[in-house]
Amino acid sequence: MEFTTSGGATVRRTDQDATLLFPVEADVRNCADLHALSRQLLDEGISSLVLDLTDCQFCDSSGLNVILRTYVLAKTAGIRLSIRLPEHGMVRRTCSIAGVTRMIPVELAGTPPEGDPAVRRLSR
Repeated sequence: MEFTTSGGATVRRTDQDATLLFPVEADVRNCADLHALSRQLLDEGISSLVLDLTDCQFCDSSGLNVILRTYVLAKTAGIRLSIRLPEHGMVRRTCSIAGVTRMIPVELAGTPPEGDPAVRRLSR
């Protein structure tokens, strides 16, 4: 199942796993919706969630807040959470500076899913 919200976020869902693709910009205008979507997915009993920021070109503190709040909720619920980042650019740098990449397992865009030995991880 896949759907896109009016705010530009896309959800891809299977029975047990979900991916939340952030829009081009994650800021105060759409972060309430992003948080509501992530919370809804976690409440639906998935076993893993990927926050995919591959196409996101701007993520301010509101976007970081969504990521970190989702991390806390997922950890509390025992749900695996990872974040997919572009190999380069401002969003990857912002997440690194804010400490997100030290807390949440990271997949670089274009790499196999976690669990595959070929997955590269950002320095922690």
